[in-house]
Amino acid sequence: METISHRTFARRTFAQRSFATGRVIRQALADWRAQGRLASQEVEAVWQASLPTRADWHDWLDRALLILGAALICAGVIVFFAFNWAALHKFARFGLLAGALTLLAAFAMWRPTGDLSGRAALAGAQVLSGVLMAVIGQTYQTGADAWQLFAWWAVLAVPWALAARAAPHWWIVLVVGNVALLRYFSVNLGVGGMFELLFSADRAGGTMRILLAATVVQLALWYLLAASAASLGFRGMTGPRLLGLLICGYAGWIGLLALIGTRLDELEPLMNLLLAGVALAALIAWFRWRDFDIVVLSFACLSAIGVIVTAVGRWLMAVTNDIGGFLLLTVIVVGLAAAAGSWLMRAWRSHVSGSGEALEGAV
Repeated sequence: METISHRTFARRTFAQRSFATGRVIRQALADWRAQGRLASQEVEAVWQASLPTRADWHDWLDRALLILGAALICAGVIVFFAFNWAALHKFARFGLLAGALTLLAAFAMWRPTGDLSGRAALAGAQVLSGVLMAVIGQTYQTGADAWQLFAWWAVLAVPWALAARAAPHWWIVLVVGNVALLRYFSVNLGVGGMFELLFSADRAGGTMRILLAATVVQLALWYLLAASAASLGFRGMTGPRLLGLLICGYAGWIGLLALIGTRLDELEPLMNLLLAGVALAALIAWFRWRDFDIVVLSFACLSAIGVIVTAVGRWLMAVTNDIGGFLLLTVIVVGLAAAAGSWLMRAWRSHVSGSGEALEGAV
């Protein structure tokens, strides 16, 4: 089999840096060496070529410090209003926030398109939009619930995300919007707080099904927009990853609620258990073979293990109260974890191998 020279691979590595991460490249390098496609004496040079350069580290540090600075400034604004609330007239509060939003928008307009500092200013404007809604709600007590604050915050965050055309701004919209949904159902079902909703066995099941369906719709909408309007910022894996983790949480919780405090001879618990299994299986299939993501796969496996262990534990408690049942349950947990870890490792290696072949064929 043809041996790849270290110079050729180095050129491919730098040319395709945006195509594959360094981890994928180094794993492909290890696979090629095992297959005899890369001579041993070339390994060190090729490995060095695949490592991040000084410029890459500087770029990462610039981004990290910019994000941290923007977050600290937004936190400072929130703390300022909280500390000086009684000393500020209501028009002063609105004027300061309006001025801050105007300055951020003007700064973003002044910067070139796609500039990181401009996008950071737009992210700050998204956060301050929520602060503005909170200040209005605290100044004029209308009796509105917190879910309306988050809902309007999500709506106000959309224009800033459209202006930024970057994925992180859509992450803010997703997080705030899903908090609004969770709070909305907790209030309209008369449960009270969001945590009470999650742990209310008689009401959480139906709510989790609605939230699961809503999150699946959001995930489908993200992929649809990524295919048709990627220029607006619907790119990358973090958005689908956030939604995938939510689906894991909702599906796993539906499965646990079906097993705890219910009778499995009734139709609803069985349907909930089936729904949880189908949702997790579909999620695993999608993120394994269609849009690979090891993080979502890991959490999906964790959710599935939790449901399976709960089901086995319930069965063991019904047939025996002996301590041997708990020992058996421990063995099952270890076995399922080992099987999931082995499967995840094989899936990762298969994905890396395919990415390496694509990297080689793309040049």
